[in-house]
Amino acid sequence: MEPKAFIYTSAVLYGVSAFHYLLYLLFRKEKLAVVGLYSARFGFLTNLFGLLLEVFNGGTVTLFTPKGAFLIFSLTLVSVFLYFSTKHKLSLSGAFLMPWATLFSILSCVSSGAPKTELPVGIVGVVHIVSAFFGYSAFMFSAILSVIYLIFERHLKRKKFSIFFFKLPSLTKLESIIYTSITVGFVFITISMFVGAVWSEELFGTYWSWHPKQVATLISWFTYAGIIHLYLYGNWKGKRICYLSILGFSIILLNFLGVNLLSKKDVHSFKG
Repeated sequence: MEPKAFIYTSAVLYGVSAFHYLLYLLFRKEKLAVVGLYSARFGFLTNLFGLLLEVFNGGTVTLFTPKGAFLIFSLTLVSVFLYFSTKHKLSLSGAFLMPWATLFSILSCVSSGAPKTELPVGIVGVVHIVSAFFGYSAFMFSAILSVIYLIFERHLKRKKFSIFFFKLPSLTKLESIIYTSITVGFVFITISMFVGAVWSEELFGTYWSWHPKQVATLISWFTYAGIIHLYLYGNWKGKRICYLSILGFSIILLNFLGVNLLSKKDVHSFKG
């Protein structure tokens, strides 16, 4: 079975979801958010089937191609969104998050799925890349919520009663969700780092080789470890944790763009 139909369908469903969440942001009608939610859920399923078929047809090495990477990114991002938005009734975040899921899904449609080399990926390699993208997605979610927090806080200070006032929990609750998302992301990139070290030893006979990706990931890990420490023991809360969250994801973004997408062809490059 060809995965294209599922991949294209997920891109359409994510687009429908993003469109309805944006309309919800403008018109505040709950039915629009419901359509957005169910479109995201069905899109998640077709995204998952498309990814599984890609792996079934081309092997686990296809996860390390541009198509595979964007399929995982869109899937994990929507996973994180569905979990937090359902648990905490954060429908408003869909207007900010689902457009990104749509973009990643579209990029997966037009990207190459041909592997640059036949890597012995195995279970270790799969856990490494999937946990990394779950970490990226949780950090992206926390950064987007941080932007929403800052806008909401500014509106409250100016007594501007917009949709942020009517459709969001308290600032304290929003801050708690941001911290939880950061913690979830930190756990996943920690798993990715340790599993990646094991995989590196299997491939190259060493746990650490000072590869740019390893160094960039270590910097990201220390950044978020510092953010968690400052939040728990330095009383860096409120707007401070939001600014740190945005800074942390900026480092993650540079890591992903600079090493995975723009670097020369090697084990960490997604170039086909």
